[in-house]
Formats: sequence, structure tokens, C-alpha cells
Amino acid sequence: MNYEVEQKFAVRDQAELLQKLDSIQIEWGETHRQEDAYFNHPLRDFAETDEALRVRLDGPESLFTYKGPRVDSATKTRQEMELQVVNAGTDGEAMKQFLTALGFTYVHSVIKQRRKGKLCFQNRIIEVALDDVQGLGCYVELELVVPEQELEEATTLLNRLADSLGLTEGITTGYLDMLLR
Repeated sequence: MNYEVEQKFAVRDQAELLQKLDSIQIEWGETHRQEDAYFNHPLRDFAETDEALRVRLDGPESLFTYKGPRVDSATKTRQEMELQVVNAGTDGEAMKQFLTALGFTYVHSVIKQRRKGKLCFQNRIIEVALDDVQGLGCYVELELVVPEQELEEATTLLNRLADSLGLTEGITTGYLDMLLR
């Protein structure tokens, strides 16, 4: 079973952060509009169990994503499972209707412009996402997906990268929770 180890930070000076990332040779991809529509389970409250189920529209891709409860309080480390949907159409309505028909309840959507990048840091490839979140502002996420036995090592590595970029005060709250507050 793999876990997503993620650290998130508010970006106060985007130009400075981009310069630092460029200096360690990040390889940027295209910027995509992402819409994440979140749903609650019919028999348990995901807000109470610290789980998430979403429909993600990411440019041309459509995904169902389940995120399990966090395994530590310092990062957003949790089990993550994704299923790509090939016939979702352009707006994901069929995926949303699918969940609603099964008894799931729509909660809220998070809309952002996401620019993804990859960089090599201490011989590991780390994913970086620069997010401009509608209603919240600019954030950067650092992420590794690792098996359970590598959780501690991955957390340490992301802490070192964050320190080298001058990123402090990590945020463990998801965008959905931030918007709902």
C-alpha cells in the first residue's frame, strides 16, 4: 500500500519561490485548471473520519480519488487511491451523478490553477505543485508517494527540501477545509 506524503505552504513571494525552484532545476509542466468536487459518505461523516472522496477534473483527465485518514499530524500523509475515468466527458457530471446515485452527498468544490513540476533532491524525484486556489490564494505543495516503510524517510526529505526553499509553517489543512471555514 502506498502513501502520499505531502507538505503544503502558503506562498508569500511567488517570484522568489520560483527563482529558488529554478535554481535547483525544477522541470515544470503545463498549468491546468483543476476542479475537485468533494462528496460525503452516506453512512459516515468524512469530516469526522478524516477521509476524502473527490471527483477531479484536471485538464483532459478525470479521476475518482479516495484519501484515507492522516497517519501523522505534522504532514498530510495518508493512503491515496485514484481511478482514472476515460469516458467522463468534459465537465465530470456523469461522475458526480454516479456518486449521487450511490447515496453520496456533494459537499463543495475547490477550483484552482495548478502548475506541476518535478525536481531531483537528494537522489529522489519530488513532485511540486504551485496552486492558485480560487478564494484562498497561492500555495505550494511538495509530495512523494512511498510505501509504508519509507514514510519517515520521505517526511525527513520533504522537511529538508522545504528548509532549503525557505518554506516554514507547513499547513496540514486541506483546501476544502480552508474554504469551508
